[in-house]
Amino acid sequence: MKIKNIYLVITLVVTGIFFSLIGMVLLPETGQADEPSPVTTVVIEDEGGFTKAVSTIASLLTPTVVHIDVSGTVVQSTYDFRDFFNPPQRREYEVPVRALGSGVLISEAGHIITNNHVVQNADTIEVELHDGSRKTAKLVGRDPSTDLAVVKIDPTPDMKYAQLGNSDDIQVGEWVIAIGSPRGLDWTVTAGIISAKNRRNLGVLGPSGYEDFIQTDASINPGNSGGPLINLNGEVVGINSLIVSASQGSDGLGFAIPSNMVKAISDSLIKHGKVIRGYMGVNVQDITHEMSLKLEENFKGVIIADLVPGGPAEKAGLMQGDIVVRFDEEAIENSTQLRNRVAATGPGKQIKVDILRDNKNLDITVRIGDLEKAQKLAKASQTVDPLGLSVEEVTQDIARRIGLRKATGVIITDVEQGSASDQAGLDKGDIIFRVGNREIDSPDEFSAVVATAAEAGSVMLLLRDGRTGRIGYVVVGIG
Repeated sequence: MKIKNIYLVITLVVTGIFFSLIGMVLLPETGQADEPSPVTTVVIEDEGGFTKAVSTIASLLTPTVVHIDVSGTVVQSTYDFRDFFNPPQRREYEVPVRALGSGVLISEAGHIITNNHVVQNADTIEVELHDGSRKTAKLVGRDPSTDLAVVKIDPTPDMKYAQLGNSDDIQVGEWVIAIGSPRGLDWTVTAGIISAKNRRNLGVLGPSGYEDFIQTDASINPGNSGGPLINLNGEVVGINSLIVSASQGSDGLGFAIPSNMVKAISDSLIKHGKVIRGYMGVNVQDITHEMSLKLEENFKGVIIADLVPGGPAEKAGLMQGDIVVRFDEEAIENSTQLRNRVAATGPGKQIKVDILRDNKNLDITVRIGDLEKAQKLAKASQTVDPLGLSVEEVTQDIARRIGLRKATGVIITDVEQGSASDQAGLDKGDIIFRVGNREIDSPDEFSAVVATAAEAGSVMLLLRDGRTGRIGYVVVGIG
């Protein structure tokens, strides 16, 4: 019995020493930092200590998360239908708005990443730090196409900031935690797993949006927007952006913008105040089942349906019917992926594009153009109709991104300020299906029908609101 007791004592002592050493590795040193500093990457050796791992990461990263309080105004409009002999008159009025959200510090200079929808209507932005101090932030830049924004505060001496990880390395099933202010409950920590990657066809950002979401079942609610999604190495792998829920609460369907996209967008906003995107000048569509019957089993790629005359792709020698299988050494599986990759490529960069043409594999080098410059050139060449609208055909790619069952109508690409359409509340992204009782499917057809209908002094349009998805008639007065 004495021998057994001795063995038991020895075992307890060794075990105590082991866990003491583990604790020395996991627990950060205490003390005040005299300048802003990043949170050190943490590697958790999980020996059954999952609870310890989550609490350690939460305690380290919580000071990098901020609460954002936004106040501002939005202009709303209504229509006066009291005059039955004239088109309804649009009346505008300002409405005060408040928005609450989260953000995460990502630099020693005081830069904070959050969501565009948190700050888009901001007149003033107040940031509360974890120590209870409040600071006024200024807007550095925002990007509605990815729902990202950067604001900046004056840094404090003991401020902590987080580091962005490589979102390409995360795995489905990997544990992550979310920190934010759901429903105003500041610095709430929730945990879950990566449920899926590369969710690209949700349609929540509209036809001009760039979607590549991480799906997670970590509990996310209103107020979590802009807060970080963190792996168990203490790295930010995503920025929480939206939930899919009929109740507007957590149904385990949360979506975060991947950190690699966050880094590219935030770097551009900080450096240029805007996002500079690449442009190739192609209209592509996914390979359908009928097309794939002529290809190898499980073939992946996208087919070029059209090229912009004089665009980078046409200049490089790409042709209609070419199938893009790789872009800059990355396998391409769908049109949204290629669109995102091109946009993330800096203008002027030469990229190798692997294609399949007539069952032959070819490598073509394309010099990527500047999307903003290409859009300005396209806008200059567009004809503005009497309504003050510029429109383009609704392609299959646009229809798929916004959830239309088929490609029909024309999409508004620009609204002339002060025009009849502007006064009627039409906006970019709205889709026009009918002018009067006439269905329209091309810009030329639209212009011709509008020119005829304009003789009556007003035009009735059947359109889909690009923001809400609602379909209804709008009367636009002319003259």
